[in-house]
Amino acid sequence: MLRKELEPGLAQVVRIYALLRVLTLLVMTVVSTRPHHRGLMDGEADSNVFLFLAGGEIFFMLGYALWKGLSDVLGRFYLPVMIVASSILLLLEQYLFPPGNLYGQSQPFLYVLLLIVAWQFRFSHVIFFTLGTALIEAFLILSFPAPMIPIFPEFRFDRAFSFGRVMSRFPVFIILGFIVTRLMNAQRQQRQALADANLKLIQHASTLEQLTISRERNRMARELHDTLAHTLSALSVQFEALSTLGKKIPKKAQDMIDQMRSTTRKGLEETRRSVIALRAPQLEELGLALAIRSLAEDLSARNSLSLELDIPEDIEELNHNVEQTFYRITQEALENIAKHAEAHAISIQLEYTNDQLKLTIQDDGQGFNPELVTNEDQFGLRGMQERAGMIGAQLDFESSPECGTTVNLTWDGNV
Repeated sequence: MLRKELEPGLAQVVRIYALLRVLTLLVMTVVSTRPHHRGLMDGEADSNVFLFLAGGEIFFMLGYALWKGLSDVLGRFYLPVMIVASSILLLLEQYLFPPGNLYGQSQPFLYVLLLIVAWQFRFSHVIFFTLGTALIEAFLILSFPAPMIPIFPEFRFDRAFSFGRVMSRFPVFIILGFIVTRLMNAQRQQRQALADANLKLIQHASTLEQLTISRERNRMARELHDTLAHTLSALSVQFEALSTLGKKIPKKAQDMIDQMRSTTRKGLEETRRSVIALRAPQLEELGLALAIRSLAEDLSARNSLSLELDIPEDIEELNHNVEQTFYRITQEALENIAKHAEAHAISIQLEYTNDQLKLTIQDDGQGFNPELVTNEDQFGLRGMQERAGMIGAQLDFESSPECGTTVNLTWDGNV
């Protein structure tokens, strides 16, 4: 399986390799046009073939050297295309351009390609590369005349010598590739171990943060219950007592008392609702599925909304942070619907399959343009995104004016 993602630092190595190949080919092109070297070729046609191939490879390598978006275009074939094409052209140069064979320029580049293969892929790919280059060169040895040495034109390498060079290179490639792939596997394991450790640290920090938040919420809930709720309750009792005085109080004052009593009761109800929301006892007592169902039914009853629920009766117990995040985001989304959406109907879908938990909340309200939200709304949406990010979940908003809003929250337990 070819990996699309390049190993760290490999893209820069590939670009440097491509630039070096371009420079080498330019030098070889200049050399091949000089008269005393042209005479060493097996005719004018061979020189022209080399110049044609060199020109094509120069443009090919310039693409790898200068076009940084090429890896996105070719995807997982980015390296294989370069490795295969470069290997074939390097081996051809030994027989189309004998001076290049003398200078030995093709051999170092073959070793660089081997290192790139071992760096990015498995040892099996190293073996395939080694066998492939050996077979290609063996075919060239049998198909082309043995290359001559420019200094001694009368001397040519015989085929036995060429085959011996290929065979001697074979174990060196295997040993070197094995060493590099082992080192890279160890490095990948270390990176994965580091990533796992970082993830555990993030989860631990998130757990501590959630615990701290939970304790602070409970403290605030107690404070609200012991101060504001008690005060409003006492005021409500006092207004009730005043209203029993009947005729002793003027009609206008009685109306004011009734209005203040009603306002106090509403304030007391809101305070109690806030205390319940801060403590989130429904989540602890009912579990995530029933807690979300209870939230939705309560919102529907308070705001006279049509409600459609697709929620299982029960979901297996999940990580506390995951359940808390889904519950709080549901709570925030439903409160946003009640305050801003002017909706008539809402639907909620919750499903848990293949270790993936997905929540969808949809309303038919007025919607909004994400680019034109107010600072207050933007802060609320960002807070929901931050909650989702703490557990590695994906939160998306789909909305447009007069077309309602859809909130999608997805958490994958396999990631």
